Amino acid sequence: MGGRAATTDLRTRRAELRLSTRHVAHVVGVHPTTVLRWERGERLPGPAEITGLARVLSTEPSWVAEFFDARRPAPPPAERTRATGLRELRRRGDLAASRVATELDVPVSTVFNWEAGRVGMPLTLVPRLAEIAGLEDVPRSALVDLLVRTPAAVPRHRGPLRAARHRCGLSQRLLAESVGVSRHLVGCWEAGRAPRWIHQRRLARVLGVDVATVAGWYAVPVPVGLRPDAWGPGELPRVLRDLRDWSGLRQADVAAASGRSVAAVRSWEAGRAVPGRAQRDLLTRLYRLPPGALDTAVPRRPTSDAERG
Repeated sequence: MGGRAATTDLRTRRAELRLSTRHVAHVVGVHPTTVLRWERGERLPGPAEITGLARVLSTEPSWVAEFFDARRPAPPPAERTRATGLRELRRRGDLAASRVATELDVPVSTVFNWEAGRVGMPLTLVPRLAEIAGLEDVPRSALVDLLVRTPAAVPRHRGPLRAARHRCGLSQRLLAESVGVSRHLVGCWEAGRAPRWIHQRRLARVLGVDVATVAGWYAVPVPVGLRPDAWGPGELPRVLRDLRDWSGLRQADVAAASGRSVAAVRSWEAGRAVPGRAQRDLLTRLYRLPPGALDTAVPRRPTSDAERG
């Protein structure tokens, strides 16, 4: 009996029991107007009120809930969709995020937020996206399915630099500050990009390993300029470039140390001129080399006075 009454009409059931709205309201603990609104389906009661209605109407709470569920408004259609698959669509179509942002009239940061799943993409933009990506013939539902796909997780690079950093208890930020670079650059090194030699030296010092170990992480052969035993006649330009890079100096620093112009240093490193004996001695001291070490890399052919820096 209770089930039939509750699933037909609350007002009918109340009339069958000869109950007034005031009595029902008093038992449930609400205002009589609220009972009238429930009966018209204008408002929805909470769990406690459903239990009270079932008790006063001599029915089961499940049937009262069923009555209100049938009158519960349908949820509005989704106005946004996840777009975590947008990056893959861009990659396939060779579309830059900036172009997508311009065509859809949104900031580039919004495109990245869609791809990261931080915010949904408005469904009204899907047709325009299809045009940009050349997918006009793809049904909208299929395109939305492509957008909501979660990209495959990219395994984090767990290379030796990251392991060494963890052993030393350093965060990327602290390591970056110790080496004198940005945190982003440290992330690039941990992803496999080889640091410059000056940075390899600093990494070795901070992490407590030798430079050869750091170089081995990236399978980078030691430049000729850092192996005096491999120097031969004519290799002076390369030697000078490697030594400067290893020391982290600018051409202006070398020019100031050797008493010459930046243009002269640039000519030495390009092989257009050869530093004279006095300048080679100054460079030898600057790079802390054995006396006369640079002489072995000087070209054998005679160099005119006009060619000497």
